[in-house]
Amino acid sequence: MRRTTSLFLSLATGTLLSSTALAQDADALLTKLSDKAKTYTAYEIAYTSTLVDLKNDFELTQEGVVQIEGDRFHLDLGDYVIYCDGETVWTFEPEMNECYVDDTETMKEEGMDPAKLFTVWEEDFRREWIGRAAVSGRDCAHINLYAGEDKPFHTMQLYLDDKALEIVRIVMKGREGSDVTYTVTSFSTTLNVVPGMFTFPVEKHPGVDLIDNRL
Repeated sequence: MRRTTSLFLSLATGTLLSSTALAQDADALLTKLSDKAKTYTAYEIAYTSTLVDLKNDFELTQEGVVQIEGDRFHLDLGDYVIYCDGETVWTFEPEMNECYVDDTETMKEEGMDPAKLFTVWEEDFRREWIGRAAVSGRDCAHINLYAGEDKPFHTMQLYLDDKALEIVRIVMKGREGSDVTYTVTSFSTTLNVVPGMFTFPVEKHPGVDLIDNRL
């Protein structure tokens, strides 16, 4: 019995130490990623997103380009263009010549804020080191973030190039049966920011229907 108990304690301790080490690995890598992101003044990310609605057997793939400076961003999805100056979000639909106006807090409640892409894990997430995976031909570290009930998703899977300290892929597992995968296709930290870049240019769209959801 003593030998069996000793063996059990040895295995349990080893598992605990291994789990602690892996958690520390995840924390250390994410801290390095955050520290590097703080050196960026403005940057641009091109990506492909795939929405899979498991309930309704629906799939949608889009390409997007997001330009970010601080808490401001400009996101071009083709059918939609989104502007954010840090306080207000304008979602413009060129085909309909309509623009929806919202507070940034509303956007944050409904999904991920692009401006927080490199710091999202600094929020209240439980972190877990999963292992390694090949993504887009790159050897990546796989870390899971587990969200609280206040988020529209329960798990965020991060695939990170831990040598370049870059995000390669993010998978958001929704609570309602919809998963969204974002795969980075290009990343640049030499974005040239021009005046008015992050606000909707009403004067360039005569007759636009402004729909203010803040009212």
